[in-house]
Amino acid sequence: MLETRSAMTDRAATISSTPPTAANEWRKGWGVVLASAVGCGFAAVHAVTLGTFIGPLSAEFGWSRGELTSGIAIGALGSIFLTPLMGRAVDRFGARSIGIWGAPAYALGLLLLSFSGPSVLSWYINWTAMAILMLFISPLIWTMSIASRFEKNRGLALALALAGMSVSSTVFPFLTAWIIELEGWRTAYRALALLTLVAVLPLAYAFLRDAGDLDRQASKSNRIDPVELPGLSLKSTLMTRQFWQIILMLLLIAGVFNALYQHFQPMLTDAGFSATQAAAIAGIIGPCSLVSRLFTGVLLDRISPPFVAAIAFLCPIVSCVILYDFDGSASMAAIAIGFCAFAAGAEIDMIAFLGARYFGMRSYGSIYGMIYAGHVIGWAIFPPIVGNVYDTTGSYDQALVFMIGLLVISAGLAATLGRPRSFALPD
Repeated sequence: MLETRSAMTDRAATISSTPPTAANEWRKGWGVVLASAVGCGFAAVHAVTLGTFIGPLSAEFGWSRGELTSGIAIGALGSIFLTPLMGRAVDRFGARSIGIWGAPAYALGLLLLSFSGPSVLSWYINWTAMAILMLFISPLIWTMSIASRFEKNRGLALALALAGMSVSSTVFPFLTAWIIELEGWRTAYRALALLTLVAVLPLAYAFLRDAGDLDRQASKSNRIDPVELPGLSLKSTLMTRQFWQIILMLLLIAGVFNALYQHFQPMLTDAGFSATQAAAIAGIIGPCSLVSRLFTGVLLDRISPPFVAAIAFLCPIVSCVILYDFDGSASMAAIAIGFCAFAAGAEIDMIAFLGARYFGMRSYGSIYGMIYAGHVIGWAIFPPIVGNVYDTTGSYDQALVFMIGLLVISAGLAATLGRPRSFALPD
């Protein structure tokens, strides 16, 4: 017998008013956190290994570093324009319907990169394909599943999933270098493609389900209509002050962080460090961002999110102060990159956490896509701006002062977000 309209209304009211318990969240959702951590880790492989491929590709084809690193720019442009569209698809069809194709699609993108050359045009074409294919394994898919199933421990669950990206940045460059040394760069790309399929696909098939997927599955079994997830529509979200504040503050923090990170090693070599020493100190950001990401996730579940965001976004000011007229101290350089890492551990997490907390899950994919696009704009344009300041003045000092001002603005935007709405999830 089909469920009556009155019963459906009662069920919707129960879902919107009954908060889940922390124990139930982990008991029911540990699998999706595991799958998401692995998925997010592999989603960053193309970016974190690019530097490892530069030497072999340049030696074989004579391509410049600018030509080779254009792949990241193509991917960034793809994210800006395509992630909001993917977000709408996820809202409509669910994370599982899209994400189950993530591992095969991403593996195909890595495989295509292995066929690049000898013309640099083939490199550009293959990276254009990657810009599309990588959307199927992007953090949007994984965070949708977690944010819709966790409320009490949402911050920690998201942090654990996105920590996969920190692990990826530490493990995959070394693994890729080892394969290149043994079998060459083409084999390395193909090995990464195979590893993606083997590691990600089984976990996605077993565990990748957002709350809407679960409700649709239950509704189909019981012959009842699924209940819409709680939250604002995209149109209503666009009318809120908080939405535009979140976009602007994350654009600023992403831009400042990436500018500091990309120019950190040149700052150290300018101060007299060797390239090897500078790279070793910069490598601290991987484990530091992992720790800070988990710490931030715990805080977000227990303390006011605007306060946590504001403190995290102020941390890189310490980095800017240390690097201003830098004296060449290795210990101070390590402290600088450590404080920068705290923002790195928070910025991506904030997209998912704040999007779900302030606007609910009804249009999560579309909202995440638009916020992420703003984040990528800042991430992409700030490093060259800082580079131009250095080229003009012969110093990073003016850029560092400017970045301090932007960090203060970003923290101020975070601190004034106000109290988030309550969008309870089903137990």
